Amino acid sequence: MHMLQPARLKCITISTLRHTWRYILFVAKLLHYIYTKVRHHLGLPSNREHNNNIMDQEMPEEQDMPEEGGDRENMVDQQQEEEREHADLLARFHVIGALEPMDAASDMDDEDEEDDDDVDVDYGDSDSDSELEEMYSDESSSSSDEPDERDTKVRQSKCLFPDEQQQPQQKTLRQYSFQPLRLVKCAYKDKHCAGGFPLARSGHRIIASNSHLYSLGGYNPRSAVNAARRGRCLLFQELWSYNFATNLWRLELNAENADNLPVELASNALTIHNNVLISHGGTGYPFGESCSNDCYVYRTASVGATPAVNRLKVTGDLPTAQYGPGIVIHKNYLYTIGGTTGFDYTCDVYRLDMRTGVWENVYISRPEMREDPEGRYRHEVIYDGKHIFVLGGGTSHSVYDLQRIPAYNLDANCWDYFDTFPDPRIVDVGRNNKGYPKPRKCFSCVQHQSTNGDIEAFITGGLQGDFSTYFSDIWKLNMRTKQWFLLETSLPRPLYFHSAAHSDNGCMYVFGGIEYNDKEMRRRNGLYKMWMTVPKLSEMCWDAVTYYNDNLDMYDRKALLKSGIPKTFTDRLPAQARKKTEKNEPDPSMLISLYSHPKRARSTTH
Repeated sequence: MHMLQPARLKCITISTLRHTWRYILFVAKLLHYIYTKVRHHLGLPSNREHNNNIMDQEMPEEQDMPEEGGDRENMVDQQQEEEREHADLLARFHVIGALEPMDAASDMDDEDEEDDDDVDVDYGDSDSDSELEEMYSDESSSSSDEPDERDTKVRQSKCLFPDEQQQPQQKTLRQYSFQPLRLVKCAYKDKHCAGGFPLARSGHRIIASNSHLYSLGGYNPRSAVNAARRGRCLLFQELWSYNFATNLWRLELNAENADNLPVELASNALTIHNNVLISHGGTGYPFGESCSNDCYVYRTASVGATPAVNRLKVTGDLPTAQYGPGIVIHKNYLYTIGGTTGFDYTCDVYRLDMRTGVWENVYISRPEMREDPEGRYRHEVIYDGKHIFVLGGGTSHSVYDLQRIPAYNLDANCWDYFDTFPDPRIVDVGRNNKGYPKPRKCFSCVQHQSTNGDIEAFITGGLQGDFSTYFSDIWKLNMRTKQWFLLETSLPRPLYFHSAAHSDNGCMYVFGGIEYNDKEMRRRNGLYKMWMTVPKLSEMCWDAVTYYNDNLDMYDRKALLKSGIPKTFTDRLPAQARKKTEKNEPDPSMLISLYSHPKRARSTTH
């Protein structure tokens, strides 16, 4: 198959030649070192000594006396030079030994020729030798200048030569610096073994608490092929948690410990209320053939509870089973707006009384009769206490703009419209740039409240309805002034069908999605973070402490409290005990993804 793609064959050939040349240089250095050592033990003069002997024969006899001291200095210099060459050679050996497996894994990514064009497309079978690299790795398409929170961290592997280990360890981390409104990558993969973190996916949903990020569901056609062979759910039937302080993922729920997990786990809606996760809607696979209008409640071990999932028992006027809606919790009600069955698109408003479990239909949109918003899915919603703003979204072939935003009035039970203002810094009439974000769907959006009380929304990525225009930009919308601002930072590459969430301290996280470049579109499992505001000084200090010490969960809580760390921050560490882990024994409570194959995955041994 590679022979039919000259461009791919060229990449493979160049990569192979690059690694071959690296080994040739290594062998040459090794031979030179052995040759030097052999000459030294046999007492043969080196090239430098041979040249000095020739010069001694040509020099006058009265200059013979100082030459004896010079010979000693030359011998000392030669010995020091040989030691430096020896150290350099060993350092090169360690570098090649440490980096070569990663390069090989990147080559597997380069050789992988399967394209994941869209989450709604079934690709069938795939190349079994490279499908795991697609799901585990996102290094092959990461740009070289992509910001990384720990991009200078050296692998903490055991060194065969302890005396050579000290110098690299001095450059393990960059000095911490707090940089708001700058997107950085969370480097979590080196801390996990295969199956210990989520595979690449799209169509999932994430939500965040003060201490954890949660990821539910999602889809990857390659894992779906493997799941079909084993009779499992074709979507990722699993709930993951990610601890901000320790940089560790944990599989909370899957089919092994929860047999009542939903199967409609793509393009659902997810929220959090009192440390309890609530999901609504979603679709199974194939998309649109089986949709859901159920609500599920998830409890996780990350907050000290026994992991469990339960479907809420509800009555009343239930919403249509559909996927791609937006949900908001207002007082004691859960509101859901919009969505699609795969054929019909709505912008109807339903709400669930969480005290009684009764659904009611509060508004049916009729755009053909009155000024109601058009039906849509994969839109995002913003809540300010009075309105639920509906941003973007679209249908299978269209998208809606972000200039005039519809908002459902919670008190008046009607739709209002708000005109927004462009970013004056980028308005260019000659280039038809009006200063607004382009119409889009399948993007992400989070909101937070600034120190002055204003609610700000941040949108990231997305695509237009023609599936030919993809976005990597990040915009901010002030919900009080209705002013748009384009941020200077952006995603490394265009991204859609991803998800974003925010913690209460003002930090935004973006995870997964389909990444677009000129050659291909591939699902990813990269995690990024960005501070949306300048938080409290204590939050900045905690961020710096966990930056340098991502193993605080290994310490006794009392010791951390005595060291001066407030209890509000120690409570953010994982709740499980670490006594077994300290003895290098596996924690029996830790689950491994059923969709992973550790034997074929790239090694991440520390």
